[in-house]
Amino acid sequence: MSRALENGLKQPEATHAPPADLCGISVRALVLAVALTGATFLGINRLGFIRICWVPYVVPPVPALLFLMVLVGGNLTLGALHRRHALPAFLRPLSRGELFLIYAAICVSLSMDRAGYIMHYLMLPQYYGTDVNRWQELFQHYPSYYIPHDPVVVKGFFEGTASGHVPWAAWWGPLAWWAGFDMLVMVAVLCLVALFRRQWSQSERLTYPMLFLPLEITGGFAGSSAGRGFFRNPVMWIGFGAAALFNGLNITHAFFPTFPYIRMHPSVGQGMTEPPFRYLRPLYFSYALEVWGLSYLMSGEVLLSSWFFYFFMKLVKVIGRQAGYRGSGFPFFQEVSAGACIALTVSMLYVARPHFKRVLRSITGGRNEYDRNEAMTYRGLILGLIGATVGLIWMLSYSGHRTDLLIFYFATLYMFVLVASRIRAEAGPPVLWTHPYGFDTRVPEQLLGTRYLRGVGSVQPMILYYSLFWIGRTVFAHSAGQYFTDGLKLADYGKVRRSSMARIMLFICIIGLALAFWYHLDVGYKYGQGLIGAKTGRAHRSWGLNWSRGNYRLLSRAMDNPQGPDWTRIGFYGGGFLLTSIVTWARMIVPNFPFHPLGIIMGTLYGDGSPYWAPFLIAWLAQRITLRYGSLPAYRKVVPAFLGLFLGHTLIGGVLWRIIINYFIDPTISYRYYVNLGG
Repeated sequence: MSRALENGLKQPEATHAPPADLCGISVRALVLAVALTGATFLGINRLGFIRICWVPYVVPPVPALLFLMVLVGGNLTLGALHRRHALPAFLRPLSRGELFLIYAAICVSLSMDRAGYIMHYLMLPQYYGTDVNRWQELFQHYPSYYIPHDPVVVKGFFEGTASGHVPWAAWWGPLAWWAGFDMLVMVAVLCLVALFRRQWSQSERLTYPMLFLPLEITGGFAGSSAGRGFFRNPVMWIGFGAAALFNGLNITHAFFPTFPYIRMHPSVGQGMTEPPFRYLRPLYFSYALEVWGLSYLMSGEVLLSSWFFYFFMKLVKVIGRQAGYRGSGFPFFQEVSAGACIALTVSMLYVARPHFKRVLRSITGGRNEYDRNEAMTYRGLILGLIGATVGLIWMLSYSGHRTDLLIFYFATLYMFVLVASRIRAEAGPPVLWTHPYGFDTRVPEQLLGTRYLRGVGSVQPMILYYSLFWIGRTVFAHSAGQYFTDGLKLADYGKVRRSSMARIMLFICIIGLALAFWYHLDVGYKYGQGLIGAKTGRAHRSWGLNWSRGNYRLLSRAMDNPQGPDWTRIGFYGGGFLLTSIVTWARMIVPNFPFHPLGIIMGTLYGDGSPYWAPFLIAWLAQRITLRYGSLPAYRKVVPAFLGLFLGHTLIGGVLWRIIINYFIDPTISYRYYVNLGG
């Protein structure tokens, strides 16, 4: 069933036009990309940060989709005018390639928003340190070019200042340091995913489900950038209407609490109070309609595996608890997921051997046909990846990191970036974290032990190593890898040079980084980062501060009581690796094998309380019913309904409710109906 489904949704072979026939970056596309990125950060991200509405974390990105629809609407107007009156060239409708350049640029700019959280993490111990936790002592190990050490500057960031002005003189050095670091990460990530582009897109022909909506909005796989067919399809409006009804009930209930409503994440384990069933808790059924919608486009094997292996781990938990095992964290969902990621990476590299043999010949033999229309020549990609990595290791070693730990760290980081990008290209779940978040630093910590991280001599290398946690917790590099992957694929359908797509995305990264640094500082010194959320009772408890505190607690515990490798957790790493390897091997030798290795990762990466088993189960059942009673043509006809379900929930629950009403009407009322798209 699932392989037939994949063939039915397989995107047509991209047009491989000669490079001269492909479009580059037009002036108006660049101007619009910069302007709309500025509007995104100033008009959405900054206000959302003040109101604790995490717009940059919505998947797929609401601002990019919103502006894409506005541009498509503008195209219709300009097209009508152009048919009546000859317009200047710069006022003619945007080409599809220009639309995709702008869309991809806005998407990747949102990853830059996460870069601002390094300020929160590094300054937290100075402001929130006490005589009990002694975090001020940790702060002293950060170099002055990492973060300002002036107590007045730190206090103003968390409490605000009377003038509201940013003390730029104290910040120029740290901002320059982290801007250089962040852009090296972006170059490394772009080169990494670009090296796999041909293998994924042409050799394995992955489906890139997350691109279905922007493609449909702009006219389908071979569209004209008008998108009329999608918005005139009554099936799409059925799905949109279902989302409107769901959100309408809950929004009305938020204003009038006696009105009936549907809870977003009701617990189905409340009545399970006696063993063994109580060990199934926590267990939530999620009405995340955006996940329901786009999950319908995923492979049935991935959907089946995602919810099946989630409950398989629940069964392991029940058996272990009934047997008397009370170890904290059991059955170690995320460790199993990390082990599965390691196995998937080994499998990806093994399958890509023919591709990399040709890449090697291309590198040693000079530019050839295999380099044709890539983001850079393969030689450039390899040199870019190596050069950026060496630069990152040099910067961090210069600041006091241990080189051996950095090698372990970047190997782990690149593995998770690659896995997250692969899951985006093959499965496309509309969720933020597609790898066990925060495990970029945890994997070396658990496999090597905190005693190894502590080493001998100064504690500074260990403190600095833990500061890298922000990259994995905010998915800074991982989300960028996913958007780079999407953008390089969109270049096919917009007939855009991939080098142009890569350049505009990297350029907008610089713009987004500058805007992110500015607004994190501006909000801090105007309103006080510690006071954000005070109207809703969440002062000093913002998302960034909460996970930062958690990581400092882990650091303090590791420094006070360093341990060797965690062999229990290592065993579950091995279990995830073995299980994934078996499923991968079975898929190669057993016809129509029902399970998929990506499902093991996705079913375990969110931990014991994952809310996403229900959307995956619903989407899988919808696929099964449609294909069983209507076959592939019926499945295709139903796809617009699920896209409409996603679009309706995103626009009404995300834009109207979480952005417009939350910003301009009442910042507290949105907590009565909390929509957290993609998180």
